[in-house]
Amino acid sequence: MEENKSNVEIYDDDSIIELFDENEQAVKFLEIASIELDGKFYELLQPAEPVEGIGEDEAVIFEYTQGDTPEERNFTPLFDEQLLECVFNEYLKAVSECDCCDDEHCHGDGCDCGCHHHE
Repeated sequence: MEENKSNVEIYDDDSIIELFDENEQAVKFLEIASIELDGKFYELLQPAEPVEGIGEDEAVIFEYTQGDTPEERNFTPLFDEQLLECVFNEYLKAVSECDCCDDEHCHGDGCDCGCHHHE
């Protein structure tokens, strides 16, 4: 079995992004993590305000691609259960590796234990 190549960046700060729903209404999300898996990019997002159908302690995963400008990203929700599980497992693996981190071992964009933080 071929192992997936991945890179996970966990956000420490309260980075908020706005996505627009099908009615062009802005919905604010906290960026929890960026996950690169097999050359594709995913965002683990948690609603920053109540969203119908999503619990306040739940997160959603979107695939994202670069937009027309460097600042623009296009987000597409994931519905493939197997892919959702793979992406979320990569996030969980990175978080479990980060449990060893403390202020002594974290150095800006990474830790001695191999996880990557965004500051």
